Amino acid sequence: MRRGLNYPETREEESPPTRPYVPPYHGFTTFANPANPAEPSRSNPYSNEVPPMNNSPHHTVSSSGSMFMSPQSPMHASQPARSAILPSPSSMHFPSGATLLPVSPPAAAATQTSAQSALLQDLQHQISVKTIALQTLQREYDSLLQKLERQRTKCATLEKKFEVTDVEINSLTDEKEKLQAQVVSLEFQVEELQESRDESRRQLVSNGNQYMRIMEMANRLQAQSADDKKRWDAEKTELQQRIKTLEEAMVTGSNSEHTDRSPPPSIILAHTPGTTNSSSAETINVLRAEVGRLRIRTQTLETALRTMKEEGQSIQEAAKKLLESGCNMERATQASLE
Repeated sequence: MRRGLNYPETREEESPPTRPYVPPYHGFTTFANPANPAEPSRSNPYSNEVPPMNNSPHHTVSSSGSMFMSPQSPMHASQPARSAILPSPSSMHFPSGATLLPVSPPAAAATQTSAQSALLQDLQHQISVKTIALQTLQREYDSLLQKLERQRTKCATLEKKFEVTDVEINSLTDEKEKLQAQVVSLEFQVEELQESRDESRRQLVSNGNQYMRIMEMANRLQAQSADDKKRWDAEKTELQQRIKTLEEAMVTGSNSEHTDRSPPPSIILAHTPGTTNSSSAETINVLRAEVGRLRIRTQTLETALRTMKEEGQSIQEAAKKLLESGCNMERATQASLE
């Protein structure tokens, strides 16, 4: 197959990627392609524009028709070089006489062919090395892509974990703030309870002192009431005794005086029955009034004694209640502190 000089855009559009590319040599036709026998009949439309070069082992066609161009892809690089068949002299197309150059001798052609084959082998070796390196890089690239995917998966998992952890941290922070607020309120309550405990203790001490004073006053009142009762009983007995004595004296006084004495006639005449009866009646009235007054006083004293006794009992009950309330407050304070 014979190729001419084409622009890179035209070559890329006309030649499929699967077709092997064999550049033309100076003074020879291109390598024959057994797969496409009809293509050697094509001629280079630009063959008259580029003059051939003789005696150059590195002769190449310019632009995209170069013989030693680098492969565009691993597919191009992996295609083996096809064997070249030298054409006959009659099949060669030479340019016009103005640009015709002398033909090299056979020895130079053999040297050029060996140099070209050596260069071609070197290029094939480099292409194979580059292909192997490219395949190695592709494998490494694939492995790096897999690692990248794994790392992305790990990063996504870690991000999800971080989000969950952030939510947990936020919830724990809220709980911590709530607990701190509860601790502050509990400390305030503890301080209030301590103050109430101290106040209750002071109140208990004052209540105890007051209870002791009340008990002392109750004992004194009881002793005083007992003494007053004894004294009043003695006075009552004495007064009753005096009343009885006076009544007996009033009843028996007139008879004993008449029997025991014999008064003179002037005294007998003077003591008439009217005067004796009037004096005895006045004495009886006075005594009865005194007895009534004493009885009223006795009843008043008895009522006062009963009242004092009831007050003492109520004071004792109040003191007991104070002690019980103090004990209850002490137990409640200890329970709250524990």
